[in-house]
Amino acid sequence: QVGGQRLPILQEWGYYKSYDKAGEQKSGAYIFRPKESNEEPTMISPMSGKSVVFHSDLVTEVHTVYEEHWIKQITRVKSGEPYIEVEYTVGPVPIADGIGKEVITRFHTEIKNNGLFYTDSNGRDFMQRKRSYRPSWNLEEFEFVAGNYYPVNAAIYIEDEKSSLCILVDRSQGGSSIKDGTVELMVQRRTLFDDWRGVGEAMNETVDGITSYDPSEDEPARRLGQGVIITGIHRISVGSGRDGASKARAQMDKVFFPPHIFVASSKSEIFIPFRAPSYSAVKKALPDNIQLITFTKLPSEKYETYLIRLGHQYGYGEDQYLSAPVKVDMNNLLLGFDVVSVVEKTLSGNQDWEKWQEQRLRWENDHTEITSEWTTSLTSGNSVILNPLEIRTFEVQAILIEDDVTASS
Repeated sequence: QVGGQRLPILQEWGYYKSYDKAGEQKSGAYIFRPKESNEEPTMISPMSGKSVVFHSDLVTEVHTVYEEHWIKQITRVKSGEPYIEVEYTVGPVPIADGIGKEVITRFHTEIKNNGLFYTDSNGRDFMQRKRSYRPSWNLEEFEFVAGNYYPVNAAIYIEDEKSSLCILVDRSQGGSSIKDGTVELMVQRRTLFDDWRGVGEAMNETVDGITSYDPSEDEPARRLGQGVIITGIHRISVGSGRDGASKARAQMDKVFFPPHIFVASSKSEIFIPFRAPSYSAVKKALPDNIQLITFTKLPSEKYETYLIRLGHQYGYGEDQYLSAPVKVDMNNLLLGFDVVSVVEKTLSGNQDWEKWQEQRLRWENDHTEITSEWTTSLTSGNSVILNPLEIRTFEVQAILIEDDVTASS
């Protein structure tokens, strides 16, 4: 049960065996290909009676031990958080049996997703995926498992009319819904053969690197040491029917931009003159669906000048309320300053938006009308409007208010 929503979930670990038949396309750095096109992964079971539970007022942890010692997992339920966190450690992946392994974790639910699942496109739009189907041509399928894997940069989810399951990743991984009601993610790979796609070696990373390679000698370079050990985190979020995108959006940027914690030490007798126990550079919190992407001070002689980039975190139709356009007052972003001017820039910030509109290439067959809402973000005063999934960049000039700065100190 997460955030008041109940959904039975069974998690498993396992691996696909890498394809390695001589003279044929092997699995490697660029190509994922299991031994059989419709291979069932080799599953690894947890050891009965070996799990340990730690509980406190802030968090409950379940430490799970598996039959294969190279997989470890800690499952965390944090008080007040709308997700379950899974921290996994995988490696060194064994290869003494001469078989490469593509390690996955799979989540089973009762969701009837009918072959549909959704993956993000580089953290922006969610793309609908349909198992064994391509929208623009008639698919003749030869590799069932590999052909239904897609890149997951931020999140993957499945849903039906009753429930939704979203898994957020902390790094790019491959993912799919090979069977209805399931989501699986590939977290590690260790292969023994080159896939002939340009790397020139197997994807067999080791802790001690590789021997030097002399092209004049016949002996190839060799890997040194044992295989690498990786640690990562998945966040599991569940919701009501058709709620997968909303659940993903609520957590994506928090996973991608976790808080940075800094600590320091000093002798106990030294007085540390902290003026305040907390500080915020903004006057007022941003709306729940707006992200402050960039806040950079620019060189300027007359005014304090900042490059500010804002992003709308939700797409059209993903949330009943948070998918709506949002009005943001730039005055609320600069504590201790009065905003003098707001100029919209291009996304990269290297030229004025209006100047770019005047100079950009317009195709002769382009009859699309640009609405006033898109030609300028400024609505009244120093307020701007952001539409769903829109990212906009502004150059903001402001003047310092001495009284506000003194009061905030």
